[in-house]
Amino acid sequence: MVPHDERRAEHGHESVTEKFVHDAVMAVNDFNRLAPKPVQIDATYAGYKKTAAPYNFLWGSYHFGTGSEVDVQVEHYLSTTNPNDFELVCLDFEPNPNGPTMTLDQARDFVVLFQDRTGRYPVLYGGFWLKESLGGRVDDILTKCPLWLSQYGPKPVLPVGWTKYTLWQYTDGHDGPPPHIVSGIGPCDRSQFHGTIAQLRKQWPFT
Repeated sequence: MVPHDERRAEHGHESVTEKFVHDAVMAVNDFNRLAPKPVQIDATYAGYKKTAAPYNFLWGSYHFGTGSEVDVQVEHYLSTTNPNDFELVCLDFEPNPNGPTMTLDQARDFVVLFQDRTGRYPVLYGGFWLKESLGGRVDDILTKCPLWLSQYGPKPVLPVGWTKYTLWQYTDGHDGPPPHIVSGIGPCDRSQFHGTIAQLRKQWPFT
């Protein structure tokens, strides 16, 4: 298992890694979950991405899905991040604490529209909300997406339809099994890749 922060530390740029690990890699939150407006952009994203480029990080971004118009969300995500073929792209499917929550149908529409625009399926980040929304039924569209499982527990339990996870966020820095702390940063979100660093680099961005 390769914790996601440790794989970045391999480059030998520890101070740079500490600077970016929490705020930059996977940093875009273009529909800010703390904001009531439907279109919000992490203003630091472009700057972090530019500064990180010389260090050959494995880069990615995510879109926090909401209950607003799906086509607008897809367009905004792509225009904000302008991802290339080597960047991970991800739909974050979880309850929205400050507005309408994306439904399973909307998530499916997002994936279809995104694939139509880019030729790629996004990684799907989800946990209990994904499991509850599926209701025990396999979804033929969403299961085309590599799974980034969110589950703060000692053992990953997959949603119906997936036979493996690609990434597993096992802690938010407080709940879930250790390790929780990254040197120079402290408690933070941590994820695992089921494989070696070489395999991670070969498979990234998974779609």
